[in-house]
Amino acid sequence: MKKTAILLIISMLLVIVLSACSNTPPTNEASGTQASGSKELDVLKIGVTELPQLLDPQRTSGNTSIRILYDIFETILLSDPKDKWSLKPMLATEWKRVDDYTLDVTLRKGVKFHNGDELKSKDVVFSFNRLHQNLPGMADATNMLSVVKEVQVIDDYKFRIITNVVDPLLEQRIASSWGSWIVPADYLTKVGDEAFAAKPVGTGPYKVVSYSPEKVVLERFDDYWGAKPAAKRIEFIVYNETSTRITALITGEVDLITQVPLDQVSVIESNKNLSVKGLNISNMHVLTFNTTSGPLADKKVRQALSLSIDRQMLVDKLWQGKAVIPKGHQYSEFNDFYLSDYPTPEYNVEKAKKLLAESSYKGELIEYELKSNYYTFGNEAAEAIVDMWKKVGINAKVKFSDKVERKSVANWSNTMRFPDPSGGLSLLWGPGTDAEKIYWKDMTPEFLKNAKELASILDPAKRKELAKKQMQIFDDEVPGTVLYYPYEGWGIRKGLEWAPYSSQAMDFRAENFKVLN
Repeated sequence: MKKTAILLIISMLLVIVLSACSNTPPTNEASGTQASGSKELDVLKIGVTELPQLLDPQRTSGNTSIRILYDIFETILLSDPKDKWSLKPMLATEWKRVDDYTLDVTLRKGVKFHNGDELKSKDVVFSFNRLHQNLPGMADATNMLSVVKEVQVIDDYKFRIITNVVDPLLEQRIASSWGSWIVPADYLTKVGDEAFAAKPVGTGPYKVVSYSPEKVVLERFDDYWGAKPAAKRIEFIVYNETSTRITALITGEVDLITQVPLDQVSVIESNKNLSVKGLNISNMHVLTFNTTSGPLADKKVRQALSLSIDRQMLVDKLWQGKAVIPKGHQYSEFNDFYLSDYPTPEYNVEKAKKLLAESSYKGELIEYELKSNYYTFGNEAAEAIVDMWKKVGINAKVKFSDKVERKSVANWSNTMRFPDPSGGLSLLWGPGTDAEKIYWKDMTPEFLKNAKELASILDPAKRKELAKKQMQIFDDEVPGTVLYYPYEGWGIRKGLEWAPYSSQAMDFRAENFKVLN
């Protein structure tokens, strides 16, 4: 696969810019000293591809959202990405199982919301009850916490969570950064849902100052209960194109950028003032196949689509071998529940052609829909996959869209919600999801049954067996298919010490961000 001419031109132009700017000073002067030894930074500027459409943490999920929300809001418990996702105190200091259905939790005293209100048990009850309001965009959070039957106030700083099933994963659910955030009852009730989505209030180390389609501005919250972070202000600024984002970093317009393509790492690192941090994220790029009508209603067509994708070529050519082909729809973070002997997706052109010949396919156009440049190498992967499909006799084309409707084929990314099989395939494709409602309406009863059972039994051996069965059903029915775990890169200027997380959250708390010079 050839690199696009555009990327080659970008590389040459950036080398010229980089030569002129190799001695560009940092964008901010550091002043003062933190107790941790970190200096302070007046403004930390971050170049991103896109901003979320709203900042309500219960109504938005995705890589564009978690980057920002992680510093504004907090969860009851912390699932620590720096320590193998182990559970630690966050807004709560203590938690205890009373029985299989009941968890008692003690809140940290003195925690303030950004409007000055103190966090109380009523805010937790409000946050969980709000998930039943069916607000637009809330389905992901509601689905993840659907096991919660009731949350009861014991006193101002103690509450009780009661589940409707025996849930071995409740603590991980309420620690997840994908919808378990706590919001302020009085403030949200007063301003309403839409005003809250534009200027939300949380308990995190940063508060929202302004929000527009081009920029989100956060300020350090002086009454934060934890250690004071190093940056006084954070600006998330949109640079849709890779070239403009990298140029902004090289010229000192920003301090950090997201989604650095691997073929641009050397360009950035040629500048002695810059470096790139990268890792495989706990996310996989996937395709969705709409099974409800048209040629994709035939399972053999869907199977042929998956079989004709040369994933290894995509990994080698686009990702320089650093992306990883999944062994089914699962994540290595599942630890003891990870099935290391499960096979990777099969690539078999002859088998794909045979299935296509046996199917009801008559040459109808199949559109591969995507939002341009939303995912790293998303455009390039789409063009390559459509070419692979054409070679086996499928009439396909790429369709760019500002709003992906998933009427035929579309790209998507699936991020692990918490480190367990119930936080992966079942939660993203199972009961109550868009898959069931929109593009996999004929979901098999066995898949639905397994998903519910997986989330409500304690026996590890049985749960592992159910997780394997879930993947087998998914791979046979092919309502979609996995591609790879991407390798994401972040460009950063020297003098800043920061670690990216595999969840894609950008954490600028005192423990994870320091200004060295």
